[in-house]
Amino acid sequence: MRSLLSGSRDWCVLMACAGALLFAGHLGAADPVLPPPVAEETWQVIYLAGQRVGYARSLVSPLESDGETLVRTEVETHLSIKRFGQTLNMSTSQESVETLAGNMLRYAFEMKNPPASTTKNTGEVDGAKLRISSDINGRKSQSVTEWKPGIKSPTYQDRLLRAQPLKAGEQKQFDVFFPEMSRPGTLKVVAGDSESIEVPGGKRETLQKVTVTNSIIPGVKTLAWINARGDTVKSSTSMLGTEMVTYTVSKDEALKVLTVTELDLGLSTLVKTKAIPNPYQTRKVVYRITIPDENPTQVIPAGDTQSVADVSEHAADVTVTQLPIPASATIGKVAAEFLEPTQFLQSDDEKVKEHAERAAGTLTDPAAIAKAMESYVRTNLKNKNFSTALASAGEVARNLEGDCTEH
Repeated sequence: MRSLLSGSRDWCVLMACAGALLFAGHLGAADPVLPPPVAEETWQVIYLAGQRVGYARSLVSPLESDGETLVRTEVETHLSIKRFGQTLNMSTSQESVETLAGNMLRYAFEMKNPPASTTKNTGEVDGAKLRISSDINGRKSQSVTEWKPGIKSPTYQDRLLRAQPLKAGEQKQFDVFFPEMSRPGTLKVVAGDSESIEVPGGKRETLQKVTVTNSIIPGVKTLAWINARGDTVKSSTSMLGTEMVTYTVSKDEALKVLTVTELDLGLSTLVKTKAIPNPYQTRKVVYRITIPDENPTQVIPAGDTQSVADVSEHAADVTVTQLPIPASATIGKVAAEFLEPTQFLQSDDEKVKEHAERAAGTLTDPAAIAKAMESYVRTNLKNKNFSTALASAGEVARNLEGDCTEH
C-alpha cells in the first residue's frame, strides 16, 4: 500500500522543490478507528518520461506497544537519472508509527544523494509538541514545534481508502505530516469514475481514478488508479512537462537492473527558444506558451516579474519583465521565521557566516549587500555539479559546488 503521496513527494525531492506548506482542515473528532493491518509488503517500479528509473518498497505491519495495537509503515524509494549528462542517484527511507485512527506518533526520514551528505530527521509527538532531531551534513540539532491533535501519518490515506472506499464524486481532506519537510500540510483526495487502465504485462484492469493534491505544491496533482481492495495499482504525476509513473509489481520485477537510457532530466525539461538579442539589456520578453491538455493560466504562476494572459483554452502569453535593482533599501521589521536557521539554510553555521561576511565586506546597505552576495556566490561556485539535487548551505559553504538549489 504505497502512499498516494509518493509520486508527488518523490518528484518534489527529485526537482529539489523542498520548499513550502501549511494546513487548512481535517476530518475532525470523528476520525474512524481503522482495523489493524495485516503485515504486507508491496513493490513498485518507477518510470520517468516513459523510461524506467527506479523502484520503491513499502511494508505495513501491526505493532504492539503497552497493550495497544499501532501501525508501523516503512517506505523506501530508489532513483537513478541523468541531469545534463551527469548521473544523479537518490534514495529515501521513511518509517512512521501511528494509531489505528491514523494519528502520527513518531517518524524517521533519511535521504541519500551522494556526493551530498545524508540527511536524517526523526520526530516524536509529545502531547501538544513535536520534538524533532536533525542530522544534516554531520551537524545535529534539536527543535520543538507546536503539534495540532489529529494530524495523520504520511501513509494514512492508503489504509483509509482500503477500509472506507470513496464513491465517484466523494472527497476527503485532512492534515498529514510530511517527514521530508518536518512539517504538516493538507491532503485532499477526490474520487472519480472507474477507467480501463493498461497495467504491466499488457493486461487491462478496471480501476477507480482518484486525484490527490496537497498544500505543499498546490499546482501539482497526483492521479492514482485503485482496485477493489483499495490498493494503488498505478499513479501518475506531471511536472515541468515530464511524467512520473509508478506501477505495483512483483519484487523480482521491481528489482530488475536498470539499463542506461537516453533520458536526461535536465535537457528533457527545457524548452528551446530563439536566442534573445542583447539579453542583458532586454527589459521585457513575451513568450507564447501552449500546453495541449491544460490551460497555461492554471499552471504557470504570476508575480511581480511575470504576468500570464489567456489567449485560448490551451495557450497563454507569458510576459517576463526585469524589475529595476534598487540602489538602496530600507529594511522594516522582519518576521522571526525568516531570520532563524533551518535544516537546509544553516545561517548560524560558521563557514556560512564566514562567506557572508567576506561577500558583504564593509557594505551596510541591504540592497548593496544582496547584490554583492549574489555576485560572490555566482563567482565562487565554480563546479556546476548536477549529480546532487539538494545539498545544505553548510555543505555548499565547504565544497563550493552544486546547481541551482546549491546556489
